[in-house]
Amino acid sequence: MTVGIIGAGRMGTALAHALAAAAIPTALCTARHGRGPRSVPPESTPATLDFVLRHTGPVLLALPYPVAAGLMSGPAGRCGGGRTLIDATNPGFCRDRVVPPGLSGGELIAAAASGWRTVKAFNTVAAEHLAATRIDGGAVTLPVAGPPDAKPAVFDLARRLGFDPLDAGGIEGSRELEALAVLMARVSAAHGLHGRIGIRIAEPDRAPTAQVAS
Repeated sequence: MTVGIIGAGRMGTALAHALAAAAIPTALCTARHGRGPRSVPPESTPATLDFVLRHTGPVLLALPYPVAAGLMSGPAGRCGGGRTLIDATNPGFCRDRVVPPGLSGGELIAAAASGWRTVKAFNTVAAEHLAATRIDGGAVTLPVAGPPDAKPAVFDLARRLGFDPLDAGGIEGSRELEALAVLMARVSAAHGLHGRIGIRIAEPDRAPTAQVAS
């Protein structure tokens, strides 16, 4: 199975590197029709947008949100044939408000991409530290929001990359995931972490039971 990645910038290239390190074939393209990326990681295959849209397995959207939304509002949004589209965009990082209040970029992309099953994932991981998948002795949690039948492929990718995928409900969960990404970026900037930040959601250890002397 070849994973398609649309976007050859920092996030797309980082995803291609990480997937290749996990021995997962990737095809990397830009959002422009008829033109492949100028440079790609040596482990990834350069491809055209048409090839990725029509001939790969799951497709990762690693683009600025306005570009991704515009792309999926056209023919690209109708040619998925029911395949999984993984939306890793973060509209909260845009200078101007691009999403109406009460909605999320993930929901808008899912509505536009009628030929795909859209899942929100990987937007809470910084491109520079995509390979840093451990925190406090456990795997970094990767929340996944979208339709149930599209999540298994995303969970498999997340686990193979070293993350701990977490079911975050339907695509409406994109609202919280996009807000979480903004919060993490603010904490990172405030503490000089340069994107090296992650979350781990797990059940806390139980408190020891008090022993009563007989």
